[in-house]
Amino acid sequence: MTAVRIVIMCALLIAGVVPSTATSPHFEITIENGSPYFSPPIATVMTGTPIRWDNPTPTEHTITHDGCITDGPCAFDSGTMPPDGRYTVPSLPPGRYPYHCRVHPIMRGTVTVTNSAVPPQI
Repeated sequence: MTAVRIVIMCALLIAGVVPSTATSPHFEITIENGSPYFSPPIATVMTGTPIRWDNPTPTEHTITHDGCITDGPCAFDSGTMPPDGRYTVPSLPPGRYPYHCRVHPIMRGTVTVTNSAVPPQI
C-alpha cells in the first residue's frame, strides 16, 4: 500500500467516513395474532429503505398492496407467506401504500414512503 493511500485512509477514519458496501438497513414490520395485526400498523420510511414483514405467527398470511385488487397499480404482493416466513420489498417510490392480508382481510396496514426524514403530518 502506498504512503498516499495510507494517509487518505487514515484521514477518512479520523473524519468518520468509512467506505462501505453494506446495504441500507431495512424497516421491519411484524405480523401479530391480534389487533392491530401489523406492528407498526402505520409506518413511514425514507425512499430507498427496504421494508420487511416478518411472520412469527403459526398461520399463513399475505402482504398485498390494495392496488393489486383494485384498478390501481400493484406495488407489492407477497403471495402466501408461511409461518416464520419473511417478505421484503427492496424499496418503493414516495407515496402512500395501504395493504392487507388476503387470507384475513381484517388485517390492514399502511406504509408511507417519503423523501424527507421528517414524517408527513396526517
